[in-house]
Formats: sequence, structure tokens, C-alpha cells
Amino acid sequence: MATWITCGAMLALACSTNRDDSEFFEPSAVGTLVLDALLVVGRPLPSVTLSRALSPTVPYTQEAAAESGATVRIFVLATGDVVDYRETARPGTYRAMDPFVIVAPNSTYEVTAVTSKGEVLRSRTTTPEQFAISEWVLLDDLGQNVVRTFSTYASSGDSVYSENQVVYAEGLLEARFARPNVPAFQVGIFSLDMDSDYVIEPEYFSEEDFANLDRQGASPALEGRDGTLRLPWFAIFFQGRYKLRILALDNNAFDFVRSIPQDDGAIAFGGNLGGRFERPIFHVEGGIGLFGSASADSVALFVLPRP
Repeated sequence: MATWITCGAMLALACSTNRDDSEFFEPSAVGTLVLDALLVVGRPLPSVTLSRALSPTVPYTQEAAAESGATVRIFVLATGDVVDYRETARPGTYRAMDPFVIVAPNSTYEVTAVTSKGEVLRSRTTTPEQFAISEWVLLDDLGQNVVRTFSTYASSGDSVYSENQVVYAEGLLEARFARPNVPAFQVGIFSLDMDSDYVIEPEYFSEEDFANLDRQGASPALEGRDGTLRLPWFAIFFQGRYKLRILALDNNAFDFVRSIPQDDGAIAFGGNLGGRFERPIFHVEGGIGLFGSASADSVALFVLPRP
């Protein structure tokens, strides 16, 4: 499983550090079914991953953990529709047989998985309302005045990157929105130019430290109570094109994200929710893991190095 909610699911949206089962589960959980799926409003139904928690002494691989041969379905409770899933060439990964079912806002979905041994796993999520950022702005260094408003994908298409050029660490990046009725948000950051140079030059960094920097990452759960979120420069390491995405989380995704341990001493985003838990909070009958939902919006930036 992964900290950017489900990275199979969320990383495609916004996400990051992979963790294997041994970091989450006690020895007594070995063999427990693990569910991994995230529905996103306005997108097709996601893939569903089924696996089993392995012993901490067993090296984790997808093949070793995968639960193959299950019967997987998602029920759209508002319409009564049932979407069957089929296992892909990747063991334990199941995809919808109808790729044209789009996730609706304010709707309840239920997943069931029946293993070849007859075990039944079930979970339910209610999707958030459609989420949209009203404005993406650059504030001055004091956070008091708007320096500029950023263009969007909808207004500018592919030229959005040339229009939204910013110098690294000059000013404050802020998203403004009418806050939907959700418990929390998560911010995902993607560096899109895989060969771009760094914008940071910390004196204490070794070559190994630079090599370990990730081009994608995610925040903890954020409150966004006043309808704003500030996006930290410290999470940006590279020049070039970026996509910043904010996810409005349902209760299942929120409970999962807020129970992911954060590294001690790590720099935190403002307005973090939750804390350190010994075990993630799951909403799955017959197993553990995540079946949650979110609604998302994003902005494009082109980050320039300091002069």
C-alpha cells in the first residue's frame, strides 16, 4: 500500500512513497486480505488491487502478495447498476469490464470481492461533491497581496505552462475555493520533466541525497477550513513543468491518510489533521485497506531557478 492514499489510485492523481505491508500490519495480520482502490469524481471507475498481508520476514513483491482468481464487482447504489471486474495480466489487479462508467459526485458505491476460497471482502464509499478551485494565485512573500492569478488548463490548454512561469521560492502559492463538505484535503505534486535540473542547492546534501529526491509527492491530510491551501516550496526540488493537484477526500480516504505515520522532524504542511497512529484506520469488512473516493482539481506551473 502507499501513503499517497493508494498510490495505484492516488498517485495517478497526486501521490508518492510506496510502503510494503510489513510497515503497517502486525504479525497477527499475516494472510489478511488487503483492498486498494480510490474512486475519483468525473473519472472512470478505477482498478481494484487485491493482495494479502505478508510476514515482515518475507520480501514484499506484488506477485508474492497478489490475490488472484477473485470475483470483483462494484455496485452503483443510486442506479442499481453492477460493474463486473476482470483480472489483468498483473496478478491481483482487476479492471472494470465497462470502461465507460464515470464516477458521479454525492453517490454511494460498494465493492465486493469473493476469493477462490469463498472469503468475502466488502467496503462502501460516498463520493464528495464536485470540487473546483476558484483561483490559483501567487501572493507576496508576506502573504498579504495577490501578485498574479494563474491560468488554468481549461482556459489555456497546452500553453498554460508558458503562462504560469514562477521563480522558485518567490512569493507564496495559494489555492482558493468554496469549501465542500469533506473532512480534509490532500495535495499532490508532480515534476513532469524527468531530466530537469535541481532548483535547490543545500550545502549539507550529498550526491546520494540528491539522487534520492522524488519527482512526485503528497501531503498529509490538510484541513483547508477557510477555503484556502498554501502549497509549500519545500516540496519542490526540480526546475520545469509541474502539476499540482488537490484532492477533496471522503471519510475513508481521510481516515487512511491521517493514520499514515509521518517522519519525525519532517517539515509539515500547514493545517495538518490527525496524528501518528500505530495502525491505519480501515473501513473494510473481511479485510483491511482502502476503498475510498475523492474529487480533484489541479494547476500547471513552470518553475524557474533563482537568478
